Amino acid sequence: MLSLVETRNRHFLEACRRVIDRLPPREEINLVRVAMDAAHSPAPHYYCTFTYALRMLRVLRHGRIPLRRDRRLAMWEELNEKCTAYMERRGCNLPEALSNILASEPASQFFIAPTTALRLIQKLRQTPK
Repeated sequence: MLSLVETRNRHFLEACRRVIDRLPPREEINLVRVAMDAAHSPAPHYYCTFTYALRMLRVLRHGRIPLRRDRRLAMWEELNEKCTAYMERRGCNLPEALSNILASEPASQFFIAPTTALRLIQKLRQTPK
């Protein structure tokens, strides 16, 4: 079974391939641009465990999250917004909302650092199709 990071990396590389496939023929491939376009494209999952996500959302909701304004904080804020909306619609608690969202909703992006995105796409360029 693939780990969450391996699954995310595989999905990210598939997104990179889609970005490359959409480029006009004979256009030079700018790896940085491809990596950033793919990183900001929708991701199939959030790539975090339920237990860790629940803990992070509780910390966020209590105002004790130690993260700067970065991609990880953006992911927790997005999950929190989705959970809040789900709880209002369904009248359920946070764990129930979170489990449903993690199981069935895509993320708005991959929430990976630019350096990670570039490292992964360089790996893609080194491997045959």
